[in-house]
Amino acid sequence: MRMAPVFAALLCLATGPLVADGKPKSPFQVLGAKGALRLYRFETVPWPLEPGSRLPEGSRVELDAGALVRLRYLNYVDFDLAGPARFAVYGVPSPEGGEGVRREVLKLDKGFLLVDGRFQFGRPADVVLSLPDRVLVPPAGQRFFVHAGQGRSEFYVPLSGTGGAVAPADLSGGAMSVLSPPRAAPAGAVPADLIEELSRPIPLFVLARDFNQDLGLWPRPAILGPLLAERMAAIPGIAVVEGSGDTAFSYKANGALKKGDDAFLKGLALAQGARWVLVGNCVSDTPPQESAPNLRRVRGQAEVRLLEADGEDGGLELVSEEAVTRVARAGRPIEQASWEASEAASDEVARYMQGHVEDLLAGRAHAAVLIQVEADNVDQAAMEALRARLESMDSVQHLFRRSFSRRTAIFDLILRKDVADFDAQWAAVPDPDGAWRWKSLSTTAPGLRRIRAEALDRD
Repeated sequence: MRMAPVFAALLCLATGPLVADGKPKSPFQVLGAKGALRLYRFETVPWPLEPGSRLPEGSRVELDAGALVRLRYLNYVDFDLAGPARFAVYGVPSPEGGEGVRREVLKLDKGFLLVDGRFQFGRPADVVLSLPDRVLVPPAGQRFFVHAGQGRSEFYVPLSGTGGAVAPADLSGGAMSVLSPPRAAPAGAVPADLIEELSRPIPLFVLARDFNQDLGLWPRPAILGPLLAERMAAIPGIAVVEGSGDTAFSYKANGALKKGDDAFLKGLALAQGARWVLVGNCVSDTPPQESAPNLRRVRGQAEVRLLEADGEDGGLELVSEEAVTRVARAGRPIEQASWEASEAASDEVARYMQGHVEDLLAGRAHAAVLIQVEADNVDQAAMEALRARLESMDSVQHLFRRSFSRRTAIFDLILRKDVADFDAQWAAVPDPDGAWRWKSLSTTAPGLRRIRAEALDRD
């Protein structure tokens, strides 16, 4: 896909930032640099390129063979360049914005570039790549390589499960797609340093607290924080940073965790060098026993959120999960029952978060999916059995009873993933007590599942 010649010429001829106040702040942050490289800012004398600094507008950078520089646009699109390379960054007026709104240009004259847009998650990135033979908007949510040199450009995409192999690709329908017929590129087509960047882990900080509401005490040792840190560390692509799950940080952030002071929590994560922060609360208590006053049970309630630690927009809340479990007291000390309830809730919410994080690393952000379940021929016992069945399914994130009248019960469900996952799990989950069979009824609505309760012979 090529842009109009006039606009392409404008991009290639622009030599500096065009902003109303004359003092633009570069959206490109230098994450890291190694090897021999030189930064020029309108002069012939090179400037230092320091990690953590902003890449100045109107600057150009030259990399010798073996050099590498890592850039981040805002806080969600990464650009890694390997030498020998030469590139420049500058701004031009954005055709989609008003006065003072710029479109950023990364002009790559030669060298290799890795674009990682997995964590864009629908946010706009007003940036274009100016290459020797074309100008293009990087497709959102993808990872791909660019090679520029000798007046032309080439594209490659990584092949999953092939040990760093890549395949030639090109833009098609707004996405970077493998060329047809698919074929692997020759070994060494992309520098090894950039291939290694594909497996660079995301630094994550875990910050969580536990509290026993009945006793007014913190459980010792901690439950939720260490468990989350252990589960996250087992995920390929995640690097749990030092201090994760440590009770010293939990005490320090106690008030912020209770009140939801995200700015304070993110500040702690940034100080530990994290890109994401996993924050959580786990509280155990003895709820009022309205329906069965003689059955004393302890409840564990765990709530966890995954936040971006940095970003001029404050960063996104990527995932929010919760789990509630109940444990029978059964004459045991309250400390023991509370511990079991908290541990069960922590284990459940950690399992949910593990699946979410794995999806996020693949560039898949979960959007809430709402469906409705309508059950016919239902009495009170059947409705309770249906509720238990739905609550036992990991694919169901939240369950709301909408109505129950004339032997028809209607539930609204919020799913963790998609409807196909719900359907597969519904078919695999056994009936909780074996007293009811659920027959699926035909329906034309995609967000509706109609079933009929049939009582089984108890004899």
